[in-house]
Amino acid sequence: MNDTSKPDGQSPNAPKGQRRLGNRAIGERLRQMYEGVIDESVPDNFLKLLDEAEANERGESGQPESGKS
Repeated sequence: MNDTSKPDGQSPNAPKGQRRLGNRAIGERLRQMYEGVIDESVPDNFLKLLDEAEANERGESGQPESGKS
């Protein structure tokens, strides 16, 4: 079985205008999905992991400092 259709449902031999419309629709859908992801909040446990990773890069233990000034 040889499927020559593209993921947007257009054949590779479709006129340029149809391909542009397909590409535009795909681009719009991707923008909508991206905006939805941006609007989501970052979970607190993930932020904590990021803080710990940054502390490890700086050579810190991630434990609260005691007695240092």
